[in-house]
Amino acid sequence: MITGINVVRNCIENGYPFAEAILSAYPMCSEYLVNDGGSIDGTIEALEALAEIYSRIKIFHIPDRLNIRWDSVSSQINYMMRRAHGGVIFLGNADELIHEKDLLNVKEHALHMMDDVLRFDRREIKHDWSGLGKEVYHPARIAANYANIRQDWNAYGGDEFLYDHGWPDPNRKNRLNVTLYHLYNMFPANRLNKLRNDAEHLAPGDRYRVKIYETYNDSSIKPFKHPQTVYEELPALAKGLPFMDRYYVRECLYDVDWIEQVTNLSYSN
Repeated sequence: MITGINVVRNCIENGYPFAEAILSAYPMCSEYLVNDGGSIDGTIEALEALAEIYSRIKIFHIPDRLNIRWDSVSSQINYMMRRAHGGVIFLGNADELIHEKDLLNVKEHALHMMDDVLRFDRREIKHDWSGLGKEVYHPARIAANYANIRQDWNAYGGDEFLYDHGWPDPNRKNRLNVTLYHLYNMFPANRLNKLRNDAEHLAPGDRYRVKIYETYNDSSIKPFKHPQTVYEELPALAKGLPFMDRYYVRECLYDVDWIEQVTNLSYSN
């Protein structure tokens, strides 16, 4: 079985489409574990409402720690991995979606994986929603849930699973050839909040993104133009997002019949 894992904190305030991200992977998971790091913006309430409808979602409450954000995230993930019932872990991210057309293929590979980790091709969606950026990143998002494997968000450029004494797939070759759709900074009204959140939780010494935040102010946050055309290959759960200035959790995501209709996937428990 596959256990999905994700970590969230103030995702509404910071413009992370966490509900869509969770639900995009939900049909392939026998359970989906989510840690809320201390949200005060309505994220936890929305997550609890989702868990009422999608009963395989289980919520944890391990708080984020200031100044060690990524180490804190990794410790939360590893805590949930040790409590997962699945022999395979899918590590979700609050602003990454799997396309519904790829989900059954991902599930099949995850359940019959020959390697200890599998990677995706993560690509950014352009800010005008017209297509995908050219840059491709290959994060490890699926791992065999062995006792000696752990997640480390800081290792080797981030998003890696490690053994106690080594690194599976050091050449980053175990790839699924499946795109993860990354929606970063897509909602202009959320951008300053996201920069502030990053600045407050980065590890000491990592001043680059803190400096970026400090150079911003409200007047420098310019709204993106509404798209004239929207990239047709967006995941179905993302297609209501392009015209939002500020992210919010849409009512349609609480409607199982609607989701099953648009994705052609089963969300029954």
